[in-house]
Amino acid sequence: MKPPLDGIARFLVRPIIRNGRIRIVDAILIFWFMFLSGAMIVRPILDGLKDPIGMDAIIYTTAARALVAGADPWHVQAFQTGFAAPPPSLIPYLALAWLPDVVVGWLGVGIAFISAVYAIHHLRLPVWWLLFPPTVLGIAAGSSALPMLALLVRGGAAADALAVATRAYAILPLVSAGRWRGLLVGALVIAISAPLVAWPNFVSDRDHVALLLAIQSNGGLSATAVPLLVPFAGVLLVLIGRRRAGWLLVPALWPDAQLHYASIAMPVLAEMPVMAIALSAATPVLVVAGLVGQVVVDRLAGPQDSASNSVAHEPAE
Repeated sequence: MKPPLDGIARFLVRPIIRNGRIRIVDAILIFWFMFLSGAMIVRPILDGLKDPIGMDAIIYTTAARALVAGADPWHVQAFQTGFAAPPPSLIPYLALAWLPDVVVGWLGVGIAFISAVYAIHHLRLPVWWLLFPPTVLGIAAGSSALPMLALLVRGGAAADALAVATRAYAILPLVSAGRWRGLLVGALVIAISAPLVAWPNFVSDRDHVALLLAIQSNGGLSATAVPLLVPFAGVLLVLIGRRRAGWLLVPALWPDAQLHYASIAMPVLAEMPVMAIALSAATPVLVVAGLVGQVVVDRLAGPQDSASNSVAHEPAE
């Protein structure tokens, strides 16, 4: 019987050896992901697991229960925080409103994990991309960011529409890619559901929601947290190219972006290792520095080499 450490070593080494050669970039990424994700997991354990497993799913479901009860979803709290997303984001959680929190939390984690596995498989990424810190955080929180990513990767009008209803920022890569049918169907879904999801409350609570978002994101991780960085980020995204920039708009420029939002960039990060490193431990300065580094690497590699490094296959409408 082989020792457990031998199995672990094979799991880590096999993905970075191709045709008998070690891919140094892959080796750097996998160990960088392991280091940051490991720290992210160990720290809460040492602190006594103050936040429950699947916290995001529980918060959203608590708001959905308030909606069903006729209360204001943006003024109920779970774990000393509250729901701070547009009304359509509540729709998937209405089906969970009758379940106890512990079940909701683990169900959210399970759905997020399955979604991440689906997206990684569909994009033909190595399995170690499950260690990408924004993905690890999204899974642990039971976040809808990963089901949204799976829908975008799946593609098609229905999947794109559901992605938009799940998370508003899904609009950005769809607009950039010209996936207009999905956007149109998404707008129709939002319009039909509008009478059911308390839009008047959301409009009247907009200042409260903005404050809550700022607190939850600690000011945000995108360039918008430091306004002087925004024009630099914009220019660099243009230099990166429209296709890739479309998937980077959220972590680069979305206000109050949080770490797990960066999982939306996975369709292009395999060909952008510098950005993958930057988005793993995102800060506004690091995001812009990652864009600078990626532009430099692209120019040094040349357009042909840069394109050939991609292993991901993005969805088409």
